[in-house]
Amino acid sequence: MFRKIIVIILLLLSQISFAQNRSGNQQGFPVSGKIKGKVIDAQTKQVIEYCNIVLFNLSDTSMVSGTITNKEGNFVLDNIRPGIYLLRASFIGYENRSIDSVRITPRTPEVDLGIIALDEKTIELTNVVVTGEKEVIINNLDKKVINVEKDLTNVGGTAVDVVQNIPSVSVDADGNVSYRGNQNIRILIDGKPSELLGLGSGDVLSNIPASQIESIELVTNPSARYDPEGTGGILNIVLKKRINGGLNGNISLTGGTGEKFNGSLNFNYKLPDVNFFASIDSRIHNADNNGNSLRTNNINNTLSYLDQVNNGAFNHFGHNFTAGVDITPDNYNTYTFSLRYRKFGFDTESLLKSKNLNSLSEITRYFERSSDATRRMNALQYTLSYKRTFDTKGAELTSDVILGDFQMKRNEDFIQTNFDNNLNPTGNNLLQKGLSDNKNLQWTIQSNYINPIEGFGRIETGFKVTLKNFNSKNDYLDYDNNGNLWLNDTTRKTDFDYKENVYAFYGIYSNKINEFQYQLGLRVEQAEVTGTENLTNISFTNDYFSLYPTVHLVQGLPDQQEIQLSYSRRVERPNNRQLNPYIDRSDSLNISYGNPELKPEYINSLELGYSKLFGKSAVTSSIFYRYTNDAITNYTIVNDNGITETTWRNLAKNLSYGLELTLSSPLFEWFRTNTSFTYFRNEFEGLGISNSDYSWLAKMNNTFMLSKDFNFQINLNYNAPTIMGQSKMKEQFATDFAMKKDFLDGQLSLTFRVSDVFNTRKWESETIGQNFVTSSYRKMESRIAYLGISYKLSPNNNREKERRPRDEEGMDEF
Repeated sequence: MFRKIIVIILLLLSQISFAQNRSGNQQGFPVSGKIKGKVIDAQTKQVIEYCNIVLFNLSDTSMVSGTITNKEGNFVLDNIRPGIYLLRASFIGYENRSIDSVRITPRTPEVDLGIIALDEKTIELTNVVVTGEKEVIINNLDKKVINVEKDLTNVGGTAVDVVQNIPSVSVDADGNVSYRGNQNIRILIDGKPSELLGLGSGDVLSNIPASQIESIELVTNPSARYDPEGTGGILNIVLKKRINGGLNGNISLTGGTGEKFNGSLNFNYKLPDVNFFASIDSRIHNADNNGNSLRTNNINNTLSYLDQVNNGAFNHFGHNFTAGVDITPDNYNTYTFSLRYRKFGFDTESLLKSKNLNSLSEITRYFERSSDATRRMNALQYTLSYKRTFDTKGAELTSDVILGDFQMKRNEDFIQTNFDNNLNPTGNNLLQKGLSDNKNLQWTIQSNYINPIEGFGRIETGFKVTLKNFNSKNDYLDYDNNGNLWLNDTTRKTDFDYKENVYAFYGIYSNKINEFQYQLGLRVEQAEVTGTENLTNISFTNDYFSLYPTVHLVQGLPDQQEIQLSYSRRVERPNNRQLNPYIDRSDSLNISYGNPELKPEYINSLELGYSKLFGKSAVTSSIFYRYTNDAITNYTIVNDNGITETTWRNLAKNLSYGLELTLSSPLFEWFRTNTSFTYFRNEFEGLGISNSDYSWLAKMNNTFMLSKDFNFQINLNYNAPTIMGQSKMKEQFATDFAMKKDFLDGQLSLTFRVSDVFNTRKWESETIGQNFVTSSYRKMESRIAYLGISYKLSPNNNREKERRPRDEEGMDEF
């Protein structure tokens, strides 16, 4: 009763003040006010985008206004009449936060609530408490964030397992990533280039343990701040970070069927001004594989066939170590130094049986070629970073200097056993050896400055210098039975140098007009590329200047709806592997080599998106269109000797367009589903290729939370047939299952997982050329059971209150 009387008195006073304000308005007093603030995660201190902000009258709880936070976590409510209000911040997976007695008066028309921290939500379920989950998929202004930290189907796996469960993403048998049918994906780690220079996406992803990944960011139309490389967009892998005070960490061990083991140890020790962090993990993954292919040739109007069967084993090991320190001497400056070291290898054993047949399907040649290859790699990355914040909220300066040093050695032994047409050994065996030595060095120097100017908008600018230096040496040796010695085949020996220097500068302007947000950007780049084959003195140079404009528009609509429109121009530069003329003769009937004459491909990408919240459910959709000039693609021919030659060529164009739908919904307190569907069309034209078709991808992630300490998950993935240049990949379907049980209040966890439960994950393709058709089948070991255990080293569970300026703490001052 007493509180009601106080509220009535305050309301009467506010009405008196408002009346005085109206009568004094001619003296310049405003009649409306503004409320602003910033929403963050109470534990991680990361900003929360798209958080719902609703303002109520304190007297009758009627809704006055509402909005959502932007990508910096900030919100502004304008045109608020004088009075006393209650503000509520809510986001799926977090406890609601209410702030009452927010007062707008003529003398204080603007209220800054500072930092509003939200805690993870808890719900009651059959007399137990279940910790709420963060939203799995979050759509932001220029990116899609997929939180994968608690995805059970990733336990014991690598980034390959994580990525293949992401909407609209598919992964082939070699781990190469495609997004909406485009393989030109730029992979970053914590927003920075990987130190695994020169490797394909499959090799990079297979060396990042799934246990280290917190989220994946998909950027389809990146702003001008990002490198324009990757016509399919950017896939940024965000690694876990621990910022609790004191000593914290986690140790985990996982074993899988068929000699698959991995373990990791992560910890950090945080003091008020210094934070030390380190992690170490090791991985052993041995797997069998098999495949076959049938190639039909039509050479000089004569039919012939090549029938090949392959069986082998793939053995992978890796050791990763990361360490670093954050130094925060005051409220404004942060210095970070980190070191990442990776040592890993891929060993393969295979037996390839090749059978040549004439038009009557009679054997004309048969031989077996066994190979034993070892590949050893070492990678070092040194990073020195600086961050400076200012009194102006949102203003910051960041700088990075990154050095990546990567080395790889490969040794491969071949034994070819020849047979006569009756399949009897001839005794005329061939012994061959292939040797490779690659050294790659990359410097990255970059700086970014952000300055929000009151009443003008937000300005962002920066520069980046990237210096790459690759060297690749290859030798091919034949064994001389007469002289009992190895002879170097000088016709196959290569020594290739590749240098790529890129100098970039960008500027971005963004602002908001009521519920309309816009961002305009321009990136300017000068690229200098040189390649030299030192043994033949053949070299090439390609210097080019390019402009990369970007546009992002967002219109907020009533009832928690939003429309987004974005455009970007991007580039895919040929890498050293695509340019290196070295001929890979691992399969003597199917050889491959690079093309030094490759040109960059350019893409214009346009995307229109729509999102709508239905209570706790979120529906997002987008229509996309991409047009690529000089598209880089694999190109295969069959020469007159019946040998396929695969290299890289520029097509005239590649056109892709389609529709993407995503649903994220907690249907019940104990059940959540995340479903995505992508339907698109690809068209390829040039080099005698005219290939087009529709395709679609569907993924469903279902999580059942049976209690606070027990849940299980089922993931369903389906890829319809998809074309790529000359090739068409057939459909693929897989189901993954996992379950988790927590003990000791969640400090100890036991996880059981089965990948590809029905053993259906396989890769079948068809490649069509001017005088051949090849049908291929590949099956990697995919049905694997994993059992894992993890323990959290958190003796001090009290969250440390981050030291920050007083105006960011002062929510209780109002």
